[in-house]
Amino acid sequence: MYSLSKPERLCSKTLLEELLASECSFVKYPFRVILKDSSFPGEFPARIAISVSKKKFKRAVKRNYIKRITREAYRLNKPDFYMSLPSGTTLDILFIYLDNHLFSYSKIEKAMKNILEKIPHYLPQAT
Repeated sequence: MYSLSKPERLCSKTLLEELLASECSFVKYPFRVILKDSSFPGEFPARIAISVSKKKFKRAVKRNYIKRITREAYRLNKPDFYMSLPSGTTLDILFIYLDNHLFSYSKIEKAMKNILEKIPHYLPQAT
């Protein structure tokens, strides 16, 4: 349950394009979160992708560091998140890092917990 396997990652180009065309998004600093009920159901309740701008972080080391700690924060907090989602749905979620500065893991994890608590309120079934 605490792993982040390949089917939990959003890799399909068509699914990413559909997600970017979605109007359901919110900002929980330092992330912008875009989500959509997936058109292609998966074996897990959610699939994620993480984006860090090359314009803000020129060095790949820093971009990869942010992606790594974001994945880790998501991975550790996803069991509670999966319990809050209705069964039979698959969400596609994109986390876009907004800030120009590196945050510590504790701040990223706190933001991720808040995001994962907020997502079920944005689902069409919940409104």
